[in-house]
Amino acid sequence: MLTRFFNLPVPQRRLLMWLFLILLGLGLVLALIPSPDTGEIQLNDKLLHTTAFFAYAALLDMASSKDFWRFQVPILLGYGALIEVLQSFTPWRMFSLLDFVADAVGLMMYWLLFRMILKVKSSA
Repeated sequence: MLTRFFNLPVPQRRLLMWLFLILLGLGLVLALIPSPDTGEIQLNDKLLHTTAFFAYAALLDMASSKDFWRFQVPILLGYGALIEVLQSFTPWRMFSLLDFVADAVGLMMYWLLFRMILKVKSSA
């Protein structure tokens, strides 16, 4: 049932890619604006990171026919690292290795659920 969403025709994949890029831009803006964060490690923040990167992985996987590990994962991890580096240059945000780990956990959860358990898309 889910496999049809991961084997879309090119025009539909292009639309999903645009949506993916728009959401990446929105995520970058939200990551760099001041937040009411108290500076404590918050479980909710890590859950947001994990959920966002799970969704980014699903959307990129639907929009792209390129290899998950050699193309999609490096792009998403690079995006997560870019956010953390840029946050280190703002006075109201800071670099957090735990945020980056939460991003990677979201990608792994996507891969485990959709690729390994549900097998919605072949690994090739």
